Amino acid sequence: MKHINTEKELEEVGSAAVRDLLRCLPGAKVTPLAGVSQAGGHRQADGLVRVKYGDTAHLLVIEVKAHGAPRFVRSAVHQLESIVAHMPEHLPPRGAEQFVPILVAPYLSPESQAICRDYDVAYVDLEGNARLVFDGVYIERSVPSKPKPETRALRSIFTPKAAAILRALLREPEGPWLVTDLAGSANASLGHVSNVCKALLEREWVDRRPDGIVLTQPNALLRTWRENYRQPRAERFDAYTHLHGRKFEDLARTALNAETGVPRVMYARASAAQWIAPFSRDATQSFYADEAGARILREKLSLRPVGMGSNVVLYVTTDESLFDDAIEPVPGLFCTDPITTYLDLWCGNDREREAAEHLGKEALPWIE
Repeated sequence: MKHINTEKELEEVGSAAVRDLLRCLPGAKVTPLAGVSQAGGHRQADGLVRVKYGDTAHLLVIEVKAHGAPRFVRSAVHQLESIVAHMPEHLPPRGAEQFVPILVAPYLSPESQAICRDYDVAYVDLEGNARLVFDGVYIERSVPSKPKPETRALRSIFTPKAAAILRALLREPEGPWLVTDLAGSANASLGHVSNVCKALLEREWVDRRPDGIVLTQPNALLRTWRENYRQPRAERFDAYTHLHGRKFEDLARTALNAETGVPRVMYARASAAQWIAPFSRDATQSFYADEAGARILREKLSLRPVGMGSNVVLYVTTDESLFDDAIEPVPGLFCTDPITTYLDLWCGNDREREAAEHLGKEALPWIE
């Protein structure tokens, strides 16, 4: 998709996209119309196209938007409703016709497309997604690709720095959250929290209310996050220990600590899931640790590095927020929070994904 510089150029490209879509109708007569002034100073459509197909004529009323995020799409469909309601009763030269509102944007996500369907608004985007339904006509196209700006926007929401903010929201989705409280809980700056909340608002995953921010779509947020998840940056250390069972657990527990400012270690991935929502026992134990915590764990468990046959995997990380959000399912034993555990497992192998689905049902009751 080429870069579009001006609003006028976007309107022209959008109207052309609608005409291209209509080429799917064999024998249809398509006539672009000049803009028609609305009575009473009402906003006029960005484009009008008359379609004569079979024995019926329809007038496509086009609204073109530079942004296709759900929040902007919902506003656009209301604008289209108003435009159609105030269309002149007679458009030269054919007279009154059935109106078909259609929204055009550079990209419409599945959530934005769903809004259009809910309001019976046709749509087409410049990536190739489209839906047009009227008498005897049904056109629907869906493409898996996303434009680079959309991919970058999603990545900006799901950066490691933003992860602590998202985890805080998902821990208490009912809120409400003041920006200052959310910043304090996530140990993030007010500016960063505001930017993340703005992006979530555009996608209608949160709602801004008089008493604060409320996460209204935790399921949509988590599902999108897991598809764009980047596991915490960490150095992997594969090791073997002769310890097992209760002796392993007791020695490991002496190294686990979630107190700020001291060496920190916690169970991760399938090992964490065993303490949150047991699914199946994994012979390999996984941990997140900082540098000092990793040294202590190596000593207490007599770990030796191996290339194959490991039964302990250490992920040495500098992401302090992971430790800040650690949970203590039993006294003195720490593991990653349910959200981190779920995401780590979801991005693993088939067995780990099954464990993630089980954890979601047990620990995240709002997930669908």
